[in-house]
Amino acid sequence: MIRLFTLKQQKKDEESSGGHRTGAGGKKASAAQLRIQKDINELNLPKTCEINFPDDDDLLNFRLIISPDEGFYKGGKFVFSFKEPNPEDPLNKEAAEVLQTNRRLFEQNVHRSLRGGYVGATYFERCLK
Repeated sequence: MIRLFTLKQQKKDEESSGGHRTGAGGKKASAAQLRIQKDINELNLPKTCEINFPDDDDLLNFRLIISPDEGFYKGGKFVFSFKEPNPEDPLNKEAAEVLQTNRRLFEQNVHRSLRGGYVGATYFERCLK
């Protein structure tokens, strides 16, 4: 009986603090997880695109598979892996340092690289319309 009251109190405390829970595991969902959950629910991919989540509980890590059905790349298959940035184990040490020290600048650099332009001395071709 005491355990029941403890669980009830934990749930009440969580609701009053605005906390959100995900799944049966009971882990708290981060703002990024809540946002991507909403975005995925509203996502309307064309038939040539497929999104794959290796771990159903980790929506921040996924693969996008594009299989063009027309044009020069018809019959090809392009696979892109997206992972949440991890400054503790970076592929790009300079970008990880910026992520840790100035998150706003990191976001600006990501937008600049996707829209085409220089980030430092590196030029990125435009990826977004």
